[in-house]
Amino acid sequence: MFKTTGLAILALLLIPAAQATEFSQNAPASPATIPARLLTCVLGRATNLDPHRDQKRSEVIYEGSHKFALYLPETQRRTTAPPDPTEPPEPVDPRTKIVVDPDGLTKQVPSRFDRVIDLWPERVEMVTTIAEPVVNLIIVSDISADGKQANLFMTKATDVATLDLKNVYSGSCNVGFDVAGGS
Repeated sequence: MFKTTGLAILALLLIPAAQATEFSQNAPASPATIPARLLTCVLGRATNLDPHRDQKRSEVIYEGSHKFALYLPETQRRTTAPPDPTEPPEPVDPRTKIVVDPDGLTKQVPSRFDRVIDLWPERVEMVTTIAEPVVNLIIVSDISADGKQANLFMTKATDVATLDLKNVYSGSCNVGFDVAGGS
């Protein structure tokens, strides 16, 4: 079920999301608060991921069209680096939630997130423990300059390099701002 991915798959799926923000004293000033966001997505399941070869994003084939929506409440913009994954997580706002999943992609996933690293507009990383050591991993990345479009990647994993290749979903999202509770 779970396969250790080669560096090619890891780079294909996670590195673009993590081409990341370095926290520095010279970072440009930005608003102190990130507004609430509702991501309304259509996800497809990747069917041809090959951990043994260098695969371009354009080569990945997706099947299905799954409606999926995620609510991210208003939060303070980070001024320091997020905790290391081996450190205890910061408290997660309980309003952070999956609000639409009619096809049950996350039916085994508890409703409360264990870890959320909100680095909007660069990326958002979210983890929910399903059953030790299996987690549901969501990464929001490739956020447009105006913040109204993003990509959502989701899979089950036992660590960052061991993904359930039969449950890798990705798709585009429209982003609404200043929404109340995901409604």
